[in-house]
Amino acid sequence: MNKYILIFLTFLLTSVGTFAEEEVQTQPAKSLSVGFVNFQQVISESNLGKDYMKNAKKSVEKKQKLLQKLEDQVRKMKESFEKQRLVLDDKVREQKAEELAYKIKELQRKSEDFQAELKIADARFQKEILSKVMKEVKIVAEQLGYSVVLSNSTPGLMFFEKSLDITDRILERINN
Repeated sequence: MNKYILIFLTFLLTSVGTFAEEEVQTQPAKSLSVGFVNFQQVISESNLGKDYMKNAKKSVEKKQKLLQKLEDQVRKMKESFEKQRLVLDDKVREQKAEELAYKIKELQRKSEDFQAELKIADARFQKEILSKVMKEVKIVAEQLGYSVVLSNSTPGLMFFEKSLDITDRILERINN
């Protein structure tokens, strides 16, 4: 993924350079400085990230205990059913089998819900921390004079100097 970002950045910089050659008289050359951020390190070492991981761990453990309790119930029901299956009346056997099947489905549903909750919570956290990190990256990049800041993993481009954005000029040329 990072190769593609670097290729894109190289292409972009080459394009900017080529486009700038056409406009040599209107814009002086400016040096380009690029910074990198290890986003995963920010998540794992920041207080915000540590707090999230601690709270997430508590939540996961709590849910796992509930799921384990339900799994134990299902296992006990199954063992009991298996022991009694041959001596039970047909109607009672069907009823017990349906109860067991219902409990198994309930366990599957709760397990799937748990996984979905984890994904949603993780997505919310990622969005929250990304928003905070992006604000801080912008401030630090401007203080240090970086033109572009990339993440060495996802999300990729984290900051770029607005003067590098040539979108309006491209649109102007395409539309004329």
